[in-house]
Amino acid sequence: MFRKDYLLRMVEDMTEAIGKAFTLKQQRKHAEALSELDELMRRQFGMNLSLLNSLPAEDVIEMFRFRGVIEVDNLQQAARLIEEEAYIYQEKARVEGMDDQEKMEAEDAALMRLMRALHFYLYALNHGANPQLLQAPERIDGVMEQIEGYELPARTEKQLALYREQQGRYDAAENGWYRLLHLGAEYPVQYEQDAKAFYQRLTEFTDEQLEQGGLPRDEVNEGLAQIKAMETKRQ
Repeated sequence: MFRKDYLLRMVEDMTEAIGKAFTLKQQRKHAEALSELDELMRRQFGMNLSLLNSLPAEDVIEMFRFRGVIEVDNLQQAARLIEEEAYIYQEKARVEGMDDQEKMEAEDAALMRLMRALHFYLYALNHGANPQLLQAPERIDGVMEQIEGYELPARTEKQLALYREQQGRYDAAENGWYRLLHLGAEYPVQYEQDAKAFYQRLTEFTDEQLEQGGLPRDEVNEGLAQIKAMETKRQ
């Protein structure tokens, strides 16, 4: 009960800060809006948004580890602040009078933050975060719309594939693993093992479950055979 009340208070504080930042954004006070979000990040988690956006994603996730466990509900709250930060940069890019260089920098900053927020949302939900705390599934859908047409980083593509599997959207998950396996030789063989494990998990499901997930058993078996062929060829 104490943990639940603690999280709810944090969400209330975050909602209030986002509301203030939104008002400042509408007034085109972008620096003040960003400062509002950064201050909340410092107050709640003892770190700033600049740090969260500059470190490798894996290092940021480790910063939310407490007593050996990643505090995924806190991580998704950080994702929400990063997402809101992205929208401030989007608004900043639309301000009249900005030169092309400034506009491009603001757009790039927004895109980078949306990508990062998506990764943290996905990681959090894949590792047991409460999906109702911030309506994270809906937020993921919204971010995905914003970045449509852009290629995801490999680490995020993997989290998205795992998330689609969790949703029962096996066809979408397979598409993610396919993209990972065809990104190029610089990516680790680990993705082959991950994709193989995905197909092996699906072999345990009923035909009806697979059909509902958009991936009939013959396609599961075909995918598994292709992975095994890739392993044999590499050897």
